Amino acid sequence: MKTDNHKTVAMEIMLLLVAVIWGLNYVIVKISLKEMDPLIFNTARFAIGALVCWLILLIRERDYRLTADEIKKILILGIGVHALNQVTFVYGVARTTAATASIILATTPAWVSLFASGLKLDQYNPKIFIGIILSFLGTVFVVLNFGSVSVFSAGFLQGNILILLATIFWSLYTILVRLFFADMSAAKITAYSLTSTALFFAFISLPKLLAAPWSEFSPQAWLGMLYSGIFVFGISYVLWNSGIKAVGPTRTSVYANLPPFVSILFGRLLLGERIGLLQVFGGILILLGLNIVNRVKISLVAAESSHQIG
Repeated sequence: MKTDNHKTVAMEIMLLLVAVIWGLNYVIVKISLKEMDPLIFNTARFAIGALVCWLILLIRERDYRLTADEIKKILILGIGVHALNQVTFVYGVARTTAATASIILATTPAWVSLFASGLKLDQYNPKIFIGIILSFLGTVFVVLNFGSVSVFSAGFLQGNILILLATIFWSLYTILVRLFFADMSAAKITAYSLTSTALFFAFISLPKLLAAPWSEFSPQAWLGMLYSGIFVFGISYVLWNSGIKAVGPTRTSVYANLPPFVSILFGRLLLGERIGLLQVFGGILILLGLNIVNRVKISLVAAESSHQIG
């Protein structure tokens, strides 16, 4: 039992690390996108992320073969879901504000909980839903400090719809990792899914890749691309998929609400941006929501274990 608790704590720490990596990514990527086309940037970081995952896979495992059924599921995950998530996200962000996008993306845990409950992957619990709502409200408080509610006006409707689709696709990705690959390692899932997504982006952006002024990009732009590829699409995706397999999709997805708050903290430390009291309050709500979800999940696992022993 103690061993299981230690593993759970280790997984929580890894998911917190994912939130930090993603939060810092918002700050770093701004630099790269000043010079790079979004499709070029996405294709490059997917390729780098896939390479990192393959290195992890080849170091940790000997068997990296797939069955025909697994190949089909990988293509569904990598191209049918993840690639669509990234396409709708990139073009959605271009058509709406960062604050609005962050708020819509903060509904991820609710969508994951809905899908997981419907597919019987996670047990529905009203206390977990309360934790999700608190975490979502915290994210709203964090991002609203950047502007007013007018960002939801009709002028941004197309972008908002695309971000909502991106949120749903990411929620489906989180669910399908658990549903399709119960017996496959996180490193193997991530390596193959990122490879399929990278190939998809390379195909749709080939003309831009060939015409890109690669030698003219600044070292800062390259560093941003490398950080996003290695840490965001490489290491953190392996950790995220490990979290899904270890503690379930609902509990893992709640950590998706932390990056905006982490981004604000890094914005303060690295860019000198101000942090408002509303954002501090929002951060407290996010952590409170996380704590509620984690405590309920731990108690449910403990009750299930004692029932099986009895």
